[in-house]
Amino acid sequence: MSTTVAFIAQTPGSATIEDQQACLSPTDFQVMGGRKDFSQLEDLLALKGIRLSTGDRVKVHDLPCLDIATPMLIRAVVKLLKGGVAFEICTPNIVIEPDGDDKLHAMLDALDSHYRHVHGIRTHPPEMGKAGRKPLLDPAKLPEIQAALNAPGATTADVAQSLGVGRSTLWNFLERYDVERRANRPKRKASTKGSSNGTEVARRKKADTTTR
Repeated sequence: MSTTVAFIAQTPGSATIEDQQACLSPTDFQVMGGRKDFSQLEDLLALKGIRLSTGDRVKVHDLPCLDIATPMLIRAVVKLLKGGVAFEICTPNIVIEPDGDDKLHAMLDALDSHYRHVHGIRTHPPEMGKAGRKPLLDPAKLPEIQAALNAPGATTADVAQSLGVGRSTLWNFLERYDVERRANRPKRKASTKGSSNGTEVARRKKADTTTR
């Protein structure tokens, strides 16, 4: 028997919890998002001993209820579809089937692939469930990044933009992994302010002794 799970969450400007619940069927299993976002739906279901499988369905009232970045939302929906789970948006009435012939499914899959291509994200489905935040820049790409920085006319801002990260992120990456860069950095000269002040004090003391 298939299961229909309704993910319910309220964000500023979205439909209220009551309005979302009014659109559900009596047999829908309600999951209150709370502080969790849509990408953590499976974790919320696991706490209740529920595991989605082929033939099941996940529904939401509308997309404004989901406090999640669009690329992450697309990835989460694509993951459901690949697992044989349909995705429904109640308002408007849209149902995306996991069938490979479903045009909406194909569109979402294409958008997810495009995002990964543009940002250089490798597709490793077995690793999608691993905990921990993945680094924005791969240390293995350090030689490529160094070559890009050493290209004529290249700037840190341009290279950072081409990598899809901020300039500060690129700078921190280089500080951590580019050992040669740190070794060749000009060392700061030791301040002579303290020693000059000491010399001046000694000179004054000598002058005072001479005049006495």
